[in-house]
Amino acid sequence: MVTAQQTFKVSFYPTTVTIEASRGSSDTHLVVDRTTGQVTTASSSPAFSASPLRTLSAHGIMGLINLQRGPYVVLITGREAVGTIGSSTVYRVSATRVVRVADDRTPSGFDAADEATYVRLLENALQTPSFYFSYDMDLTCSLQRQDSGSNDVFFFNKYLAEPIINAVGSQSVFVLLVIHGFFACKPVEVRGTRFNYVLVTRRGRYRQGTRYLSRGADADGHVSNYAETEQIVDFSSGDQMAYVQVRGSIPIMWGQVPNLDYVPELRIDVNASHERFQTHMTRMIDEYNEVVAVNLIDKVKYEKPMSDTFAALSAEMKSPQYHYVHFDFHKECSRMRWDRISLLMDELSSLNTRFGYYEKKASHVQRQQLGVVRTNCMDCLDRTNVVQSELARLALEWQLRSSHVIEQTESVSSFPLLRQMLNNVWADNADTVSCAYSGTGALKTDFTRTGKRTYMGALRDGRNSVERYVRGNFFDGERQDSIDLLLGAYRVQASRPFAQTLSSEARALVGTIYVCLFMLAYAFFYPRNHSWFGISNVAFVGAWCGVLCLVFCVVRAKHTAELVNWPRLVAHPMRPQVIKTNASIKLPIVDRWLEPSAQSVRPSGKKFA
Repeated sequence: MVTAQQTFKVSFYPTTVTIEASRGSSDTHLVVDRTTGQVTTASSSPAFSASPLRTLSAHGIMGLINLQRGPYVVLITGREAVGTIGSSTVYRVSATRVVRVADDRTPSGFDAADEATYVRLLENALQTPSFYFSYDMDLTCSLQRQDSGSNDVFFFNKYLAEPIINAVGSQSVFVLLVIHGFFACKPVEVRGTRFNYVLVTRRGRYRQGTRYLSRGADADGHVSNYAETEQIVDFSSGDQMAYVQVRGSIPIMWGQVPNLDYVPELRIDVNASHERFQTHMTRMIDEYNEVVAVNLIDKVKYEKPMSDTFAALSAEMKSPQYHYVHFDFHKECSRMRWDRISLLMDELSSLNTRFGYYEKKASHVQRQQLGVVRTNCMDCLDRTNVVQSELARLALEWQLRSSHVIEQTESVSSFPLLRQMLNNVWADNADTVSCAYSGTGALKTDFTRTGKRTYMGALRDGRNSVERYVRGNFFDGERQDSIDLLLGAYRVQASRPFAQTLSSEARALVGTIYVCLFMLAYAFFYPRNHSWFGISNVAFVGAWCGVLCLVFCVVRAKHTAELVNWPRLVAHPMRPQVIKTNASIKLPIVDRWLEPSAQSVRPSGKKFA
């Protein structure tokens, strides 16, 4: 692979930290004040000739963030070349390091435990293996957008990079444009013609979060789980073709409130949705020229209110550049009739053909994509992945036919190795996007990989669904905090958002759960009368399971506001009100168990709703 290597040297002095680039910066250094975090520039001079206290090397600087103690720098310490676009190498971030820049002084209001929690949250957010960058091209922009102007929606580390941008501008070598999402580059040869098949998914930096805790559109029209996916055919001759699709949450004000039910409570604010919908779709039209919104949710039962609201707001859009298509995926493809997706492809055919794709030959743009398909389901994951992979397959066939790689009567299915590669790349993309939003791999990927639905795939979907339920109720709050901290939705304050304020009743219920689990484990390892299935052991296990079920029902009825894993940094607008009783009662043993993972009742900060 052709690559332009780049490294950075980070030197720590008593009052400053300097950052030097190995190429492209002349003699300019970044200088970070260790007290204020202010970033300035300086040229090489005797001031830097003294021996530093310590030095670090890095492959990139993601940016700076202020925590309680002061500034920290986020370094890329590991990278892996994963492919190319043209002559530019793309790297995956394989390791990061959060390093304190601030000196040893302790500011007023500093709490060591809270500071350690902030650092852990930031490190957790950076541990996902889905960050990509290139030194030589702007990976945050599609090929077509690079010709027509920039867009920072997919500049995922923009918040971290702002202090550096303010000092040296956005074009500096010190500003590294990082995306969060998916990248794959696969070499392909079809009838003697060689090209790289490249798939890039860029997740937006606005309103990102976890599945149940980030839904719908905010007041600025930004939607949850917004992502752009670009399919590139990169010929060895230098010619390039690209096709772009978009996914994003239904652009109205809605949410699902985690309450320990398998299907959470659905809430929709229709009155607040009109302006948000118009703002979002107008921005989409400005960005992509023409938009067809493909809605895959059910027209009946639980999803019907969402379906009706989306249709009504779409009818209010008077722009001729906006189109709405509703395809009830579960109804049309029930009983594993997945071939019926072709009905949707036929319905989109005329619009999608008119939109076309981007093409560049000999450095000259031959055609541009004139519109985009925006696909959504409830999560914008599983059903969306299936439809987007089919649209990508059709687009690839158009591109290969127009470049005379395959005949007009041939399809991707005519070339088994090409079809297998395409299926696997899109299934990997589906899993990556799903893990970022729901914490598990995608559902229905057996169809994406093989072209048909299987019973083993349905069993895997069942396992992932159970894991999503557990994560959504008991783990996603902290993951939401990590994302909010990384993207700047929460700015660190002097308050203590991690303080324990659980009611005595909630603490007693958690203590009872611990006792039940201990007794069930005891019955497993030391069964009564040395028999797991003896009457006495079965009765013992049944009694404690009954107590556990009773506690679960009480928690579900009265204590989800405390015991569901809600975010602590940014208040969730749909979190139920906490009702405290007997707050003065102390439970020392239970309190000691809960101390490390206690949640606050009133998180600080204000979330964009």
